[in-house]
Amino acid sequence: MKITQVEVFLLHEKFVYLKVNTDEGIAGWGEAAFHGGRLTAQMAKALGQQVVGHNPFNTDALWQELFRTGYRIGNTGAYMAAISALDIACFDIKGKALGTPIWNLLGGKFRDRVPVYSSLMQRHLSPQQDVETVLARMEQGYSWVKLHTATAWSFDQGKDGTIETVKALRDYCGNYDQLKILVDVNQAYMMPGAMRVGKVLGELQVSHFEEPIAPWDLDGYNQLQAVLEVPIAAGEQEYNLWQFRDLITRGNLDILQPNITSCGGYTQGMKIAALAEAYNRPITCHNTDPALMTVAHLHLWAVCQNCVYPQEYYGEDNHPLRDQTPVLKTPIEVVKGHITVPDGPGLGVEVDEEMIRRIAWED
Repeated sequence: MKITQVEVFLLHEKFVYLKVNTDEGIAGWGEAAFHGGRLTAQMAKALGQQVVGHNPFNTDALWQELFRTGYRIGNTGAYMAAISALDIACFDIKGKALGTPIWNLLGGKFRDRVPVYSSLMQRHLSPQQDVETVLARMEQGYSWVKLHTATAWSFDQGKDGTIETVKALRDYCGNYDQLKILVDVNQAYMMPGAMRVGKVLGELQVSHFEEPIAPWDLDGYNQLQAVLEVPIAAGEQEYNLWQFRDLITRGNLDILQPNITSCGGYTQGMKIAALAEAYNRPITCHNTDPALMTVAHLHLWAVCQNCVYPQEYYGEDNHPLRDQTPVLKTPIEVVKGHITVPDGPGLGVEVDEEMIRRIAWED
């Protein structure tokens, strides 16, 4: 089997999907994390030309070739997102060719249903508005929610409602056993702010405190972990195995958050999960697209022993690829805070190619 063509689709100006075609008529789909939009799409097109003529079954060899190609421009960001999408698509092809789901190619399942938390994306609601939103999610069956409560990348200079919002949730929604709260501030603080807020979140029994400071400040993360009771999580800004090694060995992070649509697909995702397991660290993936990205992650979550906590699922009702222009013919269904792992060949879902071609942006 040989790859004959890679088609790249830029959707809603930021989501990058691609289709890998083969000489045997089997095609695979992948998604690149939306870091860069048009830039990621151009990277995917360039790398797509490089893989034409290769056997899609040779995923590790292909990954290494593409990774080495980028050594002069930096193996990170949009470049790694493009590699990730190609890798996922090749695994989709392998599964379809063999008539088996990707989770079977990765070693078989630990779980048939994956617990998920509702990730709420609105940053500047009042505490009362956040409480009302969380109560609605609890009625839908979620017992874990994640809040975005501060101005991203503001480094102590932006609006911050973290403490007030979490206190309000504890007052309205009950104790730790009834509601698990995660807080993601996307690097809102410098060290003094992270220490101050983190101490209060520990007292309020928050289940994880995500990206309180810049992702490259590994020494800072090590200091936070040593002092704070609240578990520290990060990983969405890491793009390869070696960066995750440093998160563990230098940053001493409690919880790792890879996204296989940006950190190297299944080929690297499995290695990152094994690395985390060797250091007794849990994985809870960064996952903000409730369509193909979630489907791709479901196969990883099913097979990794250390995916023991609920995984991220987009918690708003307005996602373009699910709610406005659905790109999956059968939408993902969350039942009592769980998603069932697909059993079909490859990714196990049918992509609405007609919809994708209709909404794709022209470069």
